[in-house]
Amino acid sequence: MKRALVALLLLVASERAARAEACGDPRDAAGGPLAGGTDGADYGAIPEACAGTDLGLRLRASALVASTMPDYYGNVAGTATLRLRHLLGPSGRAWLSLAVDVTTFRYVANAVVTSTGFAFGPPTLGLHRAFGAWERTTASVYGRALFPLDTARVGVRMGLELGVTGRRALGARFGLQGGVALLSPLVVVAGQTHATLEPVGLCEGWFAPRPSFALSAGLSSRVEASPAPTFLTLAPRVAARLALKSGLSFSLLAEAPVVGEDRTDLVVALFAGWANAL
Repeated sequence: MKRALVALLLLVASERAARAEACGDPRDAAGGPLAGGTDGADYGAIPEACAGTDLGLRLRASALVASTMPDYYGNVAGTATLRLRHLLGPSGRAWLSLAVDVTTFRYVANAVVTSTGFAFGPPTLGLHRAFGAWERTTASVYGRALFPLDTARVGVRMGLELGVTGRRALGARFGLQGGVALLSPLVVVAGQTHATLEPVGLCEGWFAPRPSFALSAGLSSRVEASPAPTFLTLAPRVAARLALKSGLSFSLLAEAPVVGEDRTDLVVALFAGWANAL
């Protein structure tokens, strides 16, 4: 009887401890959110709220098919992106993020005219800082810069991104995560400058039946607030992640924009990465 009571008390204590951790082992599958969208090098993709040092490769495919009148247009793109995060200082509360699209292949069909091509870039560089860590909640602020290096682009595109991300554990195996950010992309073509302000947001829930496997589902959105208010996209998303004890992980993300000016039909991304233990 005493052994059973001790076992019950240990189970309750471990459950409470697990519930108290918004950020668990960075090698567990419940991390995230995974970077989505179709912009270059994670620009506009809400990042992780939890600190960590990791290295990853994302293979992303997106498709737009408008085969009926008056469009007769299609666009298929595949992108390989290298992603790196690195902790700064002994406190573990600040970290850098770097992402670069090392290669992008595009196939475009406009009526009977088709074109293909490969490109390199752009890169982004971000600085993140955790500003709160409560019993079951963590939050961070970040700034990210999009650099004007894209061999496929005519003209120059650059931008800044400021945002806040958060994560809350609702139980030992499930919780919520997401964030909001404001983008300010700037495009210069033929001497003319075009600047916009674009709020983005993400909210998703995650469920991890075991440390090595997790599922997530949610919604992401993007709006042009200025100079011409336009709803760009609302995209439901689902993801699955498998993590190994060695720190290796493999993830799959699918997004299907349903509303907005962005007419992309489907985005699928495969992630492979390695995370260092804190």
